[in-house]
Order: sequence, then C-alpha cells, then structure tokens
Amino acid sequence: MFKSPPYFRFYMSKKGLHFEDSAYLDSLRQKKAIVPHIHWDGSIQFERLWDYYQEKGQKLFFPEKHNDGTLVEGDREIKTIEQLYGLRDGLFSKFDIVDVFKISTMAMQTADDLKTMAVAHCQYLQTQNIVYAETRFAPWYHAEQGKRGSVLTLDEVIGHSLEGFAEGREKTGVIVKPIICINREIDPEAAKEIVQAAVNFAECGVVGIDLACYEPSFPPEEFGEAFALTFNSHLKRTVHADEMVSPEEGRANLEIAINWLRADGISHGIHLYQNPDLVQLMIENKIRLESNPISNLTCGFIKRPGDLRLGQLAAAGVKVTINPDDPAMWKSGDLAHNLYLVGKAYGEGFIKKVRQNAIETAWGLSEKEKQELCGQI
Repeated sequence: MFKSPPYFRFYMSKKGLHFEDSAYLDSLRQKKAIVPHIHWDGSIQFERLWDYYQEKGQKLFFPEKHNDGTLVEGDREIKTIEQLYGLRDGLFSKFDIVDVFKISTMAMQTADDLKTMAVAHCQYLQTQNIVYAETRFAPWYHAEQGKRGSVLTLDEVIGHSLEGFAEGREKTGVIVKPIICINREIDPEAAKEIVQAAVNFAECGVVGIDLACYEPSFPPEEFGEAFALTFNSHLKRTVHADEMVSPEEGRANLEIAINWLRADGISHGIHLYQNPDLVQLMIENKIRLESNPISNLTCGFIKRPGDLRLGQLAAAGVKVTINPDDPAMWKSGDLAHNLYLVGKAYGEGFIKKVRQNAIETAWGLSEKEKQELCGQI
C-alpha cells in the first residue's frame, strides 16, 4: 500500500545535515508558516542559554555520568559556549537526554525567567517566519528550583508562561498557544495533577495536553485516567506514540492513543503506514499526524526521510503536518530544514498540502483566523 518515495541525495556531516539546494532552502525559509509540534525547552537557542547563565553568574557543568553510566572524569565545568555546544552535540552519543535538556529547563524556574524565555521563544519563531505555534512543555520540569528555594506550583508555571507568551506576541506578533505535557516518568496520579492544571487554563490560552518523553518504559495505557479529565473540557489531546519503539509496540501504543485516550493528534507515528486499519481511523477521526523527520533521523529511529511514507499517508487522507520538534537540539533542525527533506522527497504539492493541514488542524484558531492565515500563507 505504501511504497518508498524516490531516493534523493542527502547526507549527515559533523555540521549536521547537508542541504545542497540552497535556493530551495531559502525559499522555504521565506514562507510564513505555523507549527503544531514544537517543544519550548528544545527550541531555546544555546546562545541565548549561554547569555542567561552568564548574566546570572551561574556555573554550568557537564553531567556526572555518561550514557553508559560511567562517571565523567576531570573538570566538569562548562567554561565556554563551544563546550556548551559539545553538550548538545553529545546528545544520545555521550549524555542522557534528560541531562542535556536540564540546561534549558533549569533556566526556566522562576516567574521572571519563564516570561523571559517565553519571549525568547517567540523571537526564535519570528526568525523562522512562524506566525503561530502550538508550543508544548512539561510544567513539572519548571517547578523544581524556585527563587530562594520557593517552588512554583503547576498553576503558577502555566500562568506565568501564558503571561510571557502574551508579552512575546506584543513584541513579535507571533501567537503561541501552549500544549501541556505529561512527562511519562512520573506517577500516573501526579499526571492527573498536571492535566488538572491544564484544564484550569483551558479558557485562558492552553489548547491541549500531550503525553511525552521516554516511550518504551511508560506505555500510554498508564495515563488513561489523566486523559479522561479532559473529556468534558475544550482541551485537545495528542500522544507521543510509535516514536522510540518497535513496529509491534508502536502499533499497540497507537491503538491505545486513538481508541482509549481519544487522541486528536499523534506525535511521530513512525510506523503508522504499516497499519492500514489505523490509517483509516486517523482519517475517519480527523486526527492530525505531527511528524518530525529530522528529529526521527537524528535520533536514529529512521534511516532516511522516506521511511515515514508521509507522501502516501497524505494522499490517503491523513492530516500530515511537518514540525521541528526540538530545533535547538538538532544540527540543522529548523522547520525549513524539515520541509526541505520532505519537499525533495515528495514535491512542492506535498509541501503545500502539509502547510494547509497545519492551519486546518490548529487547535487554538477560530475558523475566521484560519481563513485569514490561509490568505497570508
């Protein structure tokens, strides 16, 4: 049913993906866009984070342990921005993903810092010609180390973040509507606290919830009660499913996400094309597919962009969208780079379709706003 698209030339280098058609890449950068799937902590540029820690006079350190559990020897202090980039570049190969992401999450622990980084996020989106984003973050990670030892509540984290995104909109014109993530490693009872906090702000700008982070050890069925808290609210639901697991496990997680958690979006769905019955459910239930090609490629979950069969899924009627996921964490990981890869694989008609899908499936826009955006984009 789903055949591999024609091969096109690309390769990885120490500087990231190589894009030989610079004119095409530039043309994609110049087009206004919206993104349904981007992580706030994974999009704060490392230059901005370095400036933050320098301004605060706070020292940075490499993690205590490598990925394999062995201790990091020698001086662990990060003394230059080049070393900080080394931490990012060691993601997966040297360091645990949680340790790397702490560089950004620990810079977002107070009301002022949340607002500052919300504005920085809007400024980054502006540089990418992104006019609207459904940005996701896990408030649990931002309630760990408050100023003078005071810890922000989940409600405070979300409230201050919304204030920051409102300020960012005033300064940049970029609209950000948050999706609140459950970080899967927490207790399912704590997950209900996170969802309740999201529900509390359902009328104030929060548009959905998400189940994110390490998939293999924490299947979606553990969070059924938490997701059920949204069934009588305006919040939408998306699930990181079929990203880090085998095709068999991926199918099981997709089934639970669609049939039990009532997902309105599927984040990644790498092996979705292998399951025609689930493809049909995606179409019938108008569930958007939030695909992140460079993320999947960089993490080693696919060998080439065509492995996702996105062109065929879109042709079948799935609402495929293309997203940058954590662009600050990948070399050459911005939205334009992702669109470049799929555009070369599937053509300009596909690019037009996925851009339209992103608008049509946006959760925080009225029909009038969608029509206006279609006119702009």
